Amino acid sequence: MVDGDLSGRVVVITGAGGGIGLACARRVLDAGAVVVGADLQTTQLEELAGPDRVRAVRADLRAPGAAEEIIAAALDGFGRVDVLVNNAGVAPVRDGFLGITDADWAATLELNLMGYVRAARAAVAAMRDAGSGALVHIASEAARMPNPRLPDYSVSKAAVLMLSKVLAAEFAPFGIRSNVVSPAFVRSPIYDRPGGLADSLADEFGVDRETALRRYVELNGIPLGRLGTVGEVAEMVAFLASDRAGFVTGANFCVDGGVTPVV
Repeated sequence: MVDGDLSGRVVVITGAGGGIGLACARRVLDAGAVVVGADLQTTQLEELAGPDRVRAVRADLRAPGAAEEIIAAALDGFGRVDVLVNNAGVAPVRDGFLGITDADWAATLELNLMGYVRAARAAVAAMRDAGSGALVHIASEAARMPNPRLPDYSVSKAAVLMLSKVLAAEFAPFGIRSNVVSPAFVRSPIYDRPGGLADSLADEFGVDRETALRRYVELNGIPLGRLGTVGEVAEMVAFLASDRAGFVTGANFCVDGGVTPVV
């Protein structure tokens, strides 16, 4: 992507405090955008640039009115919303399907699906009035290749694929595009947080974390032979946010090292 492709655009990113969301914020800033980022913790986001380029909103998309608060911050601070990157989510590692309670299911879907719905609803209202906009939703390869460690997460990400299709179909006449980026085997906080996938794999294999991750790559047959990076996901997001993707809507792009067997 060429720096300056998003010059002057207002990009709202949920889950912008770390991982893929923070990488997306960094990338679109490099391309000339201003960012309104939302998360429970925003310290790293605020360190990227001053308030003329970055506005941080501490918000929980499970809370009533949070989505509207985030979009209002963009409108009040910069006058419009050009792009929404739907990224805030949880990925609880489970022991199996039978151990997941109704409350567990509700908690995952409340953020991973309804958080996306709420953010999109608030953003699309502003974009429709302006006659243009781009929605980019972060899903996962787990939407089509279910991970036994992540049953409720997998289901929530499958729902995101259809959400994007629905939005693309209804709002294309208003100049609003909606696309999905599906990362797979990208080394993000899902892997590295305490109790995350890296720790789970280390316990399972009886080795240290880095050795466990190398074995994980081998066992999953990732064609490129490594885990991806959050920066590589951000490159695809920035492309879809830009006018270079002006004829692209309703699509799903895998950033997966070649592992997903279907398109």
